Amino acid sequence: MAHKLVKYRLDADGTIPAWLKFGVPQSTGGMYPVADPYTASPQDWIMIGISADGADISGGIEEITHQSFLQKYLATQASANSWTDPAPTDEDPDATTAFDAAAHAKRVWDDLTELNS
Repeated sequence: MAHKLVKYRLDADGTIPAWLKFGVPQSTGGMYPVADPYTASPQDWIMIGISADGADISGGIEEITHQSFLQKYLATQASANSWTDPAPTDEDPDATTAFDAAAHAKRVWDDLTELNS
């Protein structure tokens, strides 16, 4: 059994899918939300999360099976949605920099790898 990285939506009643992993230091659910204007609320956001160990993820949209796939997805969404990373300075606490899809993908994949070790 293993934890898996999954694209998902909220359940039809607006609740978080029960198969997501919570209660660990890593942020493992609701990551990188992307609006889906073609789907009614409360399922109008696509998010990324890590499943509980061995969970049935059939309610998810898609399993992300490789770090490179995650990086490509994040880079595509960052470009389409003008995502940035915070880069605050003393002069500008709201400053941002270009979204680093590789660094974000590595962090998430490292969390997944740690959970599966």
